[in-house]
Amino acid sequence: MAKDKGSPPLNDTALITLNVFDNRPFVPQFNRSEISISVPENTGVGYLIYAISVLEASGALIDYSV
Repeated sequence: MAKDKGSPPLNDTALITLNVFDNRPFVPQFNRSEISISVPENTGVGYLIYAISVLEASGALIDYSV
């Protein structure tokens, strides 16, 4: 849910689905299927919102960021 600091405060919620497709022979396994993130109202363009690293079955580390 997004909520501003106005009076009265306005709020909203957004559900974002990210589908990760990988053509490597070893598919990365994420330890959680859902992640909840709060983003401040004044977040600028190009700001890193979330980053995660996962291991694929071969042991290679893969980094993803939004």
